Amino acid sequence: MGTPEPAGLSGALFGRERECAAIDQLLEASARGESTSLVLRGEAGIGKTALLGYAAERGREWTVLRIAGVEAESDLAFAGLEGLLRPITGKLDELPQAQADALSAALGFAPSGGSDRLLVSAAALSLLAAAAEDQPVLCLVDDVQFLDVASVEALLFSARRLRAEPVAMLFVVREGAGREIATLGLPEVILEGLDADPAVRLLEAGAPAAAGPVREWLLAQAAGNPLALLELPSGLSVQQLQGRAALPETTPLSSGLRAAFLQRVERLPAETQTALLIAALDDRDEVATLMRASGEAGLPADALDAAEQDGLLRIADGTVEFRHPLVRSALLESSTHSQRRAGHAALAAALSADHHADRRVWHQALASASADEEVAAALEASARRYESRAGYASAATAFARAAELSSSDDTRMRRLALAAQAAWAAGQPDQARDLIARVLPLAPDGLRAELLYLRGVIEAKTGDLLGASAALVEAAETSESPSLQLDALTEATEAAEYAGEYARAAAIAARAGAIEPDDEIDSFRVFALTGMAAELAGEHERAEKLLRQAIRRGEQLEDPGALVWASLVATMGVTGGNLADGLPHSSRAVAIARERGLLSMLPLALWAHANALVGLGRLNLARSAAEEGIRLASDFGHRLGASWNLTVVALLDSLQGDESATRSHLDEAVHLAASGGGTLILDHANWMLGLLDLTLGRPDEATERLMPLTRPESNPLVGLWSTPDLIEAAARSGRLDETAERFDRYARWVGYSASAPRRSVLARCRALVGDGDVREQFEEALAPDGFVSPFLIARTELLYGEWLRRERQRREARPHLRRAADLFRQVGTTLWEERAEGELRATGEKARVRDPSTLDQLTPQELQIAGLVASGMTNREIAAQLFLSPRTIDYHLRKVFSKLGVASRTELIGMGLAEHPPA
Repeated sequence: MGTPEPAGLSGALFGRERECAAIDQLLEASARGESTSLVLRGEAGIGKTALLGYAAERGREWTVLRIAGVEAESDLAFAGLEGLLRPITGKLDELPQAQADALSAALGFAPSGGSDRLLVSAAALSLLAAAAEDQPVLCLVDDVQFLDVASVEALLFSARRLRAEPVAMLFVVREGAGREIATLGLPEVILEGLDADPAVRLLEAGAPAAAGPVREWLLAQAAGNPLALLELPSGLSVQQLQGRAALPETTPLSSGLRAAFLQRVERLPAETQTALLIAALDDRDEVATLMRASGEAGLPADALDAAEQDGLLRIADGTVEFRHPLVRSALLESSTHSQRRAGHAALAAALSADHHADRRVWHQALASASADEEVAAALEASARRYESRAGYASAATAFARAAELSSSDDTRMRRLALAAQAAWAAGQPDQARDLIARVLPLAPDGLRAELLYLRGVIEAKTGDLLGASAALVEAAETSESPSLQLDALTEATEAAEYAGEYARAAAIAARAGAIEPDDEIDSFRVFALTGMAAELAGEHERAEKLLRQAIRRGEQLEDPGALVWASLVATMGVTGGNLADGLPHSSRAVAIARERGLLSMLPLALWAHANALVGLGRLNLARSAAEEGIRLASDFGHRLGASWNLTVVALLDSLQGDESATRSHLDEAVHLAASGGGTLILDHANWMLGLLDLTLGRPDEATERLMPLTRPESNPLVGLWSTPDLIEAAARSGRLDETAERFDRYARWVGYSASAPRRSVLARCRALVGDGDVREQFEEALAPDGFVSPFLIARTELLYGEWLRRERQRREARPHLRRAADLFRQVGTTLWEERAEGELRATGEKARVRDPSTLDQLTPQELQIAGLVASGMTNREIAAQLFLSPRTIDYHLRKVFSKLGVASRTELIGMGLAEHPPA
């Protein structure tokens, strides 16, 4: 509730014309069907809540949803979201079933079968979009810093992804109170103190009887803070206001505001003060609950009347609303521990219904002063319910509090371990580390192995890669579970490889060979890890057999994490050769992650899928998949997922010759990876920069960039993969003599492979270095016995045509250069196409005027949506898959129709976009 305006004040708030104008623009844009969001930040009393009141008044014809964070119950998962969305939950049946089930469970309306925390966020977005179909929706969220983490996550996800709906979201963050809230990507307005003139006018309107010197003192004390200008005078006596009594000592503004409210509270009867504290401890602000709690505390039914008459709160429509959030804060800060415990006990007794189980046990826990196993067990059960609803932050707090109330060391350690796991699932690595450190020294072997594994995973994703690898190896050595051992070795191998310790990665992966698998996933991991070890150690023939076993087993998997590995295995080492080989596995990984709402896994699945689409020559769809992966990963701090998807976008930038974008995306990817000591992405980055140099016609720079990558001591996989690019750059720069050893090593590697793409590229390299008959080698490269990426074929055609032209065989060169230009045009690599066209003109043939496809006009996301429409999906089905709203899909589709010059879905289907629809 906003601070009431002084009598006679109407229209814009004193001195807040700029902020009111920003709110007006927010509402006007949303009324036009453009989803908009705004964050108001500032110190206590600066006018944020009053501006919410202004917004509510301007949007009174809308569906207004409003909630304020309450510090006392900030650990109740989805409490804020439930309070905000409660008026529109009748729309739940309009959501996709998986989303409806997840959100119903999160809000406590239905039992939970377990769901991804990000699926709940997607469901909240869909519910807001559904409500906006009837009339515009205005969401007002006060004191965001006190909201539970799960609710903040869901609301910010919605704010960033709503686009074409009449939904306006206004967030208020009080600086210097509660946790820091990052609202990346949302526009912000920072509220400063009022200027002198509006400050004087506000003070005169609120305290007209103040004497001149007193007015000057109040202006100095308030320092432009509107609430202080309104409230500080109320803490002065009539004599002080008139200058006939000494004024109080100078106090900091926040203390002065609290004191002003507390002075009013302290003038109230003791029973009213107690009732006010109980109200401050309750996040629902329901009169019925508050009356029952007051009765449990032995208070009379009219205990709050004096506070209502004084204007500290308002009771209407079954709810209690404080005059200002600072009233609640002042009550909590000034109360004693025993007073708060008594208040929590009264609320726990009042919440007797089954559907209040989680709130009741939380208040019981806060009322407990010593170990209480009965309350601890109930709190643990509550934490498990939070986990099943994807409320991991609240689960972590509940498990930790249950540990404090535990009656034995064993149960205390077990609950702290559960708290650590939940904290990590909630994206709180520092809290998880602290909890692990408390338990690890005394934990028995089974629990110790689980905690070491968790510590290793946390460090691998957010901290020290080499330390992570060591912890994970120790976890594998400590555990007796084959599945945990293989999980740990998989993570340890990745950590060592990302850190550039390839010999160490090979040694760790080789340990998997001694483990007897329990199930199909375990069996896949044994072959994948041992095959990886052999490949890294240069045992290519053995690696080929092991990795093929892994690929066969991967075809049967339904676990998206294992399928991502299967996709990579299918493209790596001697078994692979074209990124498209991983397409079946990556497609299933993406599809399963979408179907199950596993948004935390989806960024890595999208990365694998983007790589496969690159190999298929569908570069725009690859960019769309990678950009979606970046958006999802960035929404929730998934650094690994963001960095790898950024490398794919950088690869595509490099093939377009966009130097600025390539370097920008690579800098961001390297920055994200380097925070944990990762160097593998740096190798990939240098490879992409070498490709950029080739695209821009800078073979000398490309050679200098790629030579260090292909040394024997460098990453054995990146070095071998990038060798063909080095050979081409060296051939163009006259430095082939420096690459002989590297070429021989690459030729030996491909010799173990039955891969058509690798043999094709090897033949091209042989032609460039003059190993055998050049013409025969080029012809062999262009007659593969399997699928080869159209981009790779185009490069071979270009190089062959250039060689023929130099040999003065212009007529023979033309069809190869013409095909190269056609293929480059097909995959959308304009600079490479222009190079082929230039060579064609040099043969004497006039190149055709480039007629770009209308599909080139589509953005990657538009192309993705067009492909899904062409495959027969409805807007609602596409929205569910892409975690957007149907109206946003319609917004993009209208742009697709306009750009392609079509008027119907039938015409769009006729363009053949459904041949390779994205997963």
